[in-house]
Amino acid sequence: MGASTDPVYLRVLEDLRARISEGLLEPGARVPSRNAIIARYGVGETAAKHALQVLAAEGLIEARAGSGSYVRKAPVTRRMDHDRLHYPGSPFGLEDPAGRLALEYQAEQVLPPPHIARLLGLQPASDPVIRTRYLLSADGAPIQLATSYEPVQITGGTAVAVPEQGPFAGRGVIERMKAIGIRVDEMTEEISVRPSLRNEAAVLAIAPGAPVLLVQRTHLAAGTAVEAADIVLAADGFRLRYRIPV
Repeated sequence: MGASTDPVYLRVLEDLRARISEGLLEPGARVPSRNAIIARYGVGETAAKHALQVLAAEGLIEARAGSGSYVRKAPVTRRMDHDRLHYPGSPFGLEDPAGRLALEYQAEQVLPPPHIARLLGLQPASDPVIRTRYLLSADGAPIQLATSYEPVQITGGTAVAVPEQGPFAGRGVIERMKAIGIRVDEMTEEISVRPSLRNEAAVLAIAPGAPVLLVQRTHLAAGTAVEAADIVLAADGFRLRYRIPV
């Protein structure tokens, strides 16, 4: 059998990850230092550093300045239910809110980022959208960040031009579009996991680079996208549940 072609750091990473998941390294325990990893596994400094960086990005360990890295306490996983469409800016709501829920929002007219422009069939340099950012919190702790985009060429000058203003404030995309004669007949969602961006981490009070669930949602009417949104949650704190009538 030939020698393994896997990167050297994977051997370190997989062993430390297994020790954490099996409880051999308990929450709060100090993780072997870079020098200790080099001596124990017979690897170089680059491999040791990379293994620790990946564990931190996965949210398994946290670095403490001047002290080293420690195993993070795994957060309690909560379920977000999909069938709560009355939550503005997002179809998700906590299944069992243990305390008070609060929703903050901010809307402004901007030019869309390229990936949103592609979804909505807009020119990113010339076709404005109304961007509404929503932050859902429970007992003061941020849990979900949703950013919704609606083309001004569709809603501009109507009673639903700004999602949280006017007679249809907070009614949700489907009902608001119906009020101006647009029938939403399809909603698509793509779910992925990626490292958090710095601004997302700051808002959600998680470590920069910690994994998040990204739900990219689009509302369509007769095949034309009329709203698109990015919904972000901490990956290690939530599960998404969908109820589909049969």
